[in-house]
Amino acid sequence: MDTDLTATRLAFEFLRREKESLTPAQFLTRVRQLRLEFEDLMELTSSELIEEISFAYRLGIH
Repeated sequence: MDTDLTATRLAFEFLRREKESLTPAQFLTRVRQLRLEFEDLMELTSSELIEEISFAYRLGIH
């Protein structure tokens, strides 16, 4: 079994836990959007990631 974390896997896991009901087209659109966001986050250094988390926390996004 492949257990590597990829941006696509993270996107699917994120959506799997969502309570929102999506059509297949909406689901694919959200997967693509989330995959890009996770790819961006996975490229950050640890200090950049801490900075992003702090910024989101200050905005009330957590």
